[in-house]
Amino acid sequence: MKFKFCSDGDCPLWALAALHALGSLPAGLFRALLQHIVDELPEDGIMDILKGTSLSSRDESARAAAAIRWVLRQSWRGGCPGSQLTRDLLVLGLPRAHATALAEAADNGREAYEAKVQASGFMVNKLTDVTCSPGPEGSFDTIKLCLHSEDITGEREQKTVLLHKSQVDTLLTELKDAYKKMEELENIE
Repeated sequence: MKFKFCSDGDCPLWALAALHALGSLPAGLFRALLQHIVDELPEDGIMDILKGTSLSSRDESARAAAAIRWVLRQSWRGGCPGSQLTRDLLVLGLPRAHATALAEAADNGREAYEAKVQASGFMVNKLTDVTCSPGPEGSFDTIKLCLHSEDITGEREQKTVLLHKSQVDTLLTELKDAYKKMEELENIE
């Protein structure tokens, strides 16, 4: 299935498994965990919150935190409103209380995320090379795109972006449009 919070793609299997495990937590405990993660408190507190649950091991608590962070970032990146996120998470089998709490956190954090993205931005100076390889082990239908660039001082830099295979055509179209606009701007001067 395609989900808006996954940029109209499929939900990765690792995230599905983690969300399913999170669904077994009582609503109050899930909200406490979510708040801890949203407030970016120390990681050790996550294990304390999950003590006595099936997610109490270090690996399981890290997986649970990663899934929550991933859902929030994905919804922000994909411009997915909270109401749609709730529907998507319900379809994936998350209890309503959990889906609603995640959607509220996503809506509440969206403005700060967008401000951070605008402030830090992503800029590529002179593109010198592009390499493409399969995504990291454990990812599903992803491509690792490495952009090699050189700034005006000659310093070389590499930016790596993970893309779902379904996004490659869209990226190529957008890059062609951007290239055309850059050529138009050069011709105006």
